[in-house]
Amino acid sequence: MCPVCVNLDLSLNAGAASSVREGGKLALPLTIRNASNVGRPLFVSGLWITEDDAPPREIKLPFERIDPQQTANVAVRTEILKHAGVHQVDLLIAVSTRYQWRQEEFVFSSNIIFPVEPKDPGGPATTINVNANEVGAGFTVYNPTRIEADRSAGAPRQLEPVKLSHKRADAAEREYLKRGFDNGTKVPRNVELIWRGFEHGQVPPDGPIVKPSGMLLVGRNSRQAGNDICLRLAEGQEQLSLSISRLLFSLYIESGAFKLRAEGQHGLCVSDKQLRRTETVILQSGDIIRPLVHNPSVLAIRVDFEIEHRDVRRIILTREYAEGSL
Repeated sequence: MCPVCVNLDLSLNAGAASSVREGGKLALPLTIRNASNVGRPLFVSGLWITEDDAPPREIKLPFERIDPQQTANVAVRTEILKHAGVHQVDLLIAVSTRYQWRQEEFVFSSNIIFPVEPKDPGGPATTINVNANEVGAGFTVYNPTRIEADRSAGAPRQLEPVKLSHKRADAAEREYLKRGFDNGTKVPRNVELIWRGFEHGQVPPDGPIVKPSGMLLVGRNSRQAGNDICLRLAEGQEQLSLSISRLLFSLYIESGAFKLRAEGQHGLCVSDKQLRRTETVILQSGDIIRPLVHNPSVLAIRVDFEIEHRDVRRIILTREYAEGSL
């Protein structure tokens, strides 16, 4: 579930050499390649194009899944190019990687810059080759209505795709609600978990989740038996402790959110919501986890966030033994 497992290449496969003038449109043949070296498929959930000051337009995709080392193609068409000069197209692409029931989503941005010739119906057609070193994404732009004329005239063609640079678009991830919470707050992977009110040996040391799986297992089983957090009641309540499943729930960070997945046969409650087995919920500051559905006041875990600049820096999990008392 590491972000480096999301590895994509973006390129423009020009395919032809031609020209574009003001008043025309441009089709940009975009190639998306899943460059994952761990054999994980890539899922494309959205593609948007922005021109000038216009709002983003979503491009309808005929595909979603791209297997490792495979490619998918889509034509991104501009609006009418009304003015001569330099034109810029900004792209946003939302992708995700999935493992079992978990999904990590990211948004990447790229841009393409090209010149638009003044409209001159009587003048000769001019082939425009944009240099990658000058604009960051070099390719030959073309107008489909001029392709055949240019080919017959022997105009050169760009045969190889040109790789586009791209980077994480964290602001777009917040705007499109791909990572974190609706208010823009997110939980980074290195967030510190602080355990309070638990007995010695029942919980791991304070700090981030360092397990390769990225998950903490919680239930009646001891830490020696495979759980990371052991939930048992006080001496004299052994019978009631048996009502807690050996593996009750798991905690993990996914797409910038702190999540809980119910694992026990009888489920559990999070604040006012009852979860059945395999159901998940995003944990927010102030939530109360109640392991015993039929005895909710006997045992609870309170979740509190400490936030700095919209990032959750610490998550404090406090065990409560009875209603309103620690």
